Amino acid sequence: MKSLIFIVGIFMTWSVRAQNYPFATQFVPGTITLKDATQKKGLIRWFPSPNEKLRFKMTEEHEERYGVNDLQGFSTDSLHFKTLTNLEVYGEHYALLNKMSKLKQSFAQVVYTGKINIYYVLYYGYDPLQGGFVTYPNLIFEKVKEEKQEYVSFPIYIRMREKKYEQAKQKLLPFFSDYPAIQEKLKQYHLENNIFTLVEFIKQIPEVKNE
Repeated sequence: MKSLIFIVGIFMTWSVRAQNYPFATQFVPGTITLKDATQKKGLIRWFPSPNEKLRFKMTEEHEERYGVNDLQGFSTDSLHFKTLTNLEVYGEHYALLNKMSKLKQSFAQVVYTGKINIYYVLYYGYDPLQGGFVTYPNLIFEKVKEEKQEYVSFPIYIRMREKKYEQAKQKLLPFFSDYPAIQEKLKQYHLENNIFTLVEFIKQIPEVKNE
């Protein structure tokens, strides 16, 4: 729950910046999980960008660096991150060209785990209107179907017209085909609504899918 509150806090200030994470600017206590599931405790520093390596210290004298694909994930305090790969997200090309962006790999913040897992990722792209790189926040929804992971993304607080959000919403609906109640809730969502109310609703998924 604290993880979700942290994300909401970012948006309450209308400031979507990687620096809002405590480990983005300084070393903080945490745990990394290696590819073989081995865990190591120490100090972590990582600027939230797919191309940035995570810096890890077990002692002040010795520092190790890990790429996103070197780890299963990491945690600091109540914040947990998992390595996700080969995602399609809403970025710099969607508002004008209606094209998704490829996110090859990233540490994704775990918002909720259950029948539908929910993650939060920051994608960076060049915005010609602002003349620089900007942040494009996405929620990533994950489910397992026929023993395979399926992902779908949704843009949050990205500047675009209501029509574009409606198109993104329509692309999201089939993902929840087993949960009609969630589909109905999603149909009621509009740009001015808080998407995290949908997240809270998803947490209430019943044991029987079509209830």
